[in-house]
Amino acid sequence: MTHALTVDKTGRVLLPSAVRRRLNLQPGSRLALELLAERIELTVLPPESAPTTLSPTGRRVLGASGTPSDAAQAVRDERAAQARGRTGR
Repeated sequence: MTHALTVDKTGRVLLPSAVRRRLNLQPGSRLALELLAERIELTVLPPESAPTTLSPTGRRVLGASGTPSDAAQAVRDERAAQARGRTGR
């Protein structure tokens, strides 16, 4: 997949929506930029997650992140993202 991009006067580029959908990039997604000779390489970074610990019973426990979390909404969002990937939208 090749796209021509234009740099605006503040140095920003806009990734085409087809690329953002294919890589499941959402607002706040993190990218790593590497300069290789005359090329720029962008790599999607994994999301930062809250630290986990093991409980005395051996279960993995998610540490406090300080932000509210809605697990049901997270599952719905993930299912929707996967469905979009299958349909190519």
